[in-house]
Amino acid sequence: MLPLQNMDELMDLDLDLPAVSGSGDAVSSKRVFAACHACTCNPLRKPHYPSNWKPENCAFTSQHASPEVAQATGADISTGLGKLNSGLLVINPSKAIFDQIVTKMNEAVLDYQFPDQDLLADVFKGRWVALPYIYNALKTMREPAVHGAIWRDDKVKNVHYILSPKPWDELGPDGTWKGDKPIHKWWIDAYKSMRAEEKTLGVS
Repeated sequence: MLPLQNMDELMDLDLDLPAVSGSGDAVSSKRVFAACHACTCNPLRKPHYPSNWKPENCAFTSQHASPEVAQATGADISTGLGKLNSGLLVINPSKAIFDQIVTKMNEAVLDYQFPDQDLLADVFKGRWVALPYIYNALKTMREPAVHGAIWRDDKVKNVHYILSPKPWDELGPDGTWKGDKPIHKWWIDAYKSMRAEEKTLGVS
């Protein structure tokens, strides 16, 4: 992850109180937690990904015609495959919710491709809040052929470096960056800036 802008507003997000969400009542509890949609385009054509992970089934594709809206509003949680990415979650800690998750995990017949986020999307189907992509901006989305239609560099608040290669793996022993993607350079620049600041503070 690379936070680029302040995200304190997420702490004021209107979510269900634990007493409500923990009841398991899908009628009264519709806002258990908040997350961004998963990108189900499979742009790298990973052969082990589900066959229905295609651009036409991606929630972000539905926003291509309204990029300005996409900066502030997530697509409805039923859009596309209704999947979420668990890289960033906004939650109200709840023992009851924890117990519901553990109970589901103990089912012997579970077969999730992406266990953590698939389980959450399953257990709390129709009961989570979709955040705009800017809070968990998956690096592959920046590509013009993926979701470049909605991506705005100046709006993104948090980059999620999914999949390989990772920018930190592109640093040589001497600190030289060996990558070529601009979005990876963002992380490299932030890292080097942090290291320089640590040096001035006497942190090794």
